[in-house]
Amino acid sequence: GWPGFRTVIRFFTVPVRWLLVFMHDRLGLAYGFALIVFGVLVRVLLWPLNQKAMRSSIQMQAVQPFMKEIQERYKDDPQKLQTEMMRLYKEHGVNPFGGCWPMMLPMPVLLALFFVFQNTIELRGVPFLWLPDLSRPDPYYIIPLLMGITMFGVSRVGQMGMEQTSQMKTMLYVMPVMMTVLFVNFASGLNLYYAVQNLTSIPQQWLLAKERMKRLPPPPPPAPQKGKAKKEQAGSRK
Repeated sequence: GWPGFRTVIRFFTVPVRWLLVFMHDRLGLAYGFALIVFGVLVRVLLWPLNQKAMRSSIQMQAVQPFMKEIQERYKDDPQKLQTEMMRLYKEHGVNPFGGCWPMMLPMPVLLALFFVFQNTIELRGVPFLWLPDLSRPDPYYIIPLLMGITMFGVSRVGQMGMEQTSQMKTMLYVMPVMMTVLFVNFASGLNLYYAVQNLTSIPQQWLLAKERMKRLPPPPPPAPQKGKAKKEQAGSRK
């Protein structure tokens, strides 16, 4: 790889590799179980930051009506629009970037594991359950499918109580399929770690969804289709 990138990613790959080997050699865990424990541990350690990020997202949703009003009022005056938006954020204690960066923290670990499975001799030819080699793709495609299903579950639970937009529907249905296709040829151990990450994040998503539904008004019901509305009107006249 590039020298600069190698220097940065080594900061994550070295401790990740050391921890997996430590759990295997010192604690007597099979590498597959070590990956499961590692995935749960990462999610537990990041729980407070993810909690803060998700609550920041709830706050952003709460001020959306005021934001739309300001955008409509000052659409011809960009400078005034920016000033009013900053005032709105300050009044409601909202950080527009607070919900972004904590959600990206697991990505360096995932990227580090990608290189760990490519370059770590200890993980070559290691079987786990039906998987003949954690450093190779799953020949039965079970783990990639499980990863995609759990990713769909995380998104579905996270969108509870929210108004379904086209972008959200794309994230809900398209992204799991895309990630499954992308990961199907990656190491099965990497897919195992990602699936565990998804499973352990579902309880946090559920708790935050319940909190959001208590704090925010329920989304408006979907508008009836024209054909369906005409049939209902005709039926009521009869």
